[in-house]
Amino acid sequence: MVKFLSIFNLIFLISCQSNHSIIKEHVKIQVYTYEHEGETKASAMPELKKASNLIDYERRFEYLLINVSEIHLSQKSEKRKEIWSLYPDTIKLKRSYLKEYAKDEKLVNYFEKSSAAIINPAIEATETYSVDELMEVASKFFYCDKVFPDTTIQTHVCIGLNGVSEANWSKDYTLLEAFCYEGIFYDFDNDTSQIYESYSSERIEACQKHKTSITTLEKYLEDVRKELFYRMKSDPVLKRKLLEYYEKNKPNLAFKVIEST
Repeated sequence: MVKFLSIFNLIFLISCQSNHSIIKEHVKIQVYTYEHEGETKASAMPELKKASNLIDYERRFEYLLINVSEIHLSQKSEKRKEIWSLYPDTIKLKRSYLKEYAKDEKLVNYFEKSSAAIINPAIEATETYSVDELMEVASKFFYCDKVFPDTTIQTHVCIGLNGVSEANWSKDYTLLEAFCYEGIFYDFDNDTSQIYESYSSERIEACQKHKTSITTLEKYLEDVRKELFYRMKSDPVLKRKLLEYYEKNKPNLAFKVIEST
């Protein structure tokens, strides 16, 4: 009988471990409501639980949740709407939406890699990126997305609207992307952001360089966008601040940054 109970306990323990979800442990779903044609509708977004031991690195995981998860792909818009239509049953809505993230193997993989370094800083980082790669990735967050009739250029530094999706890199930079997003906005949170000031100057110079040779507004937007990417890739302030942030967080990162050869 004792032997039977021991085997049962072992099976139960293995079952519990196999059903454990790092996403469900650390992520919750926040529901947002809005009015549309006199009807209350809902949307939802994932976010880290405030009690999570990953919360100090919230932006790192926010980037993964938004940019890696399959449910956020454009072709999954109908699936998102289907789940959101479960409102006003917010319990079912949250459960169904969280399930999409928890079963996403690609997302779970990046989540586990990123969290492992935070939970156990003694883990040896296996991924390596150069400073040049760091700057290449970081530059793509400074994105010119619209031009107005008066030639004013609209720019964004954003988690979703950026140049990363257009980069077509052959190497996987997902972890580096999440770090750059986190590092840039860490500096933006200061009362005076050195990165923002430098970015603003680079943006003005990029516009001025191409303003005298405008053929079409679309071509002007494309030229300024490329110019700003180029300038931010070699911007000394951005480089210094990101490397400072890297040194500060080196023990909790799943990769190393080395000098370019």
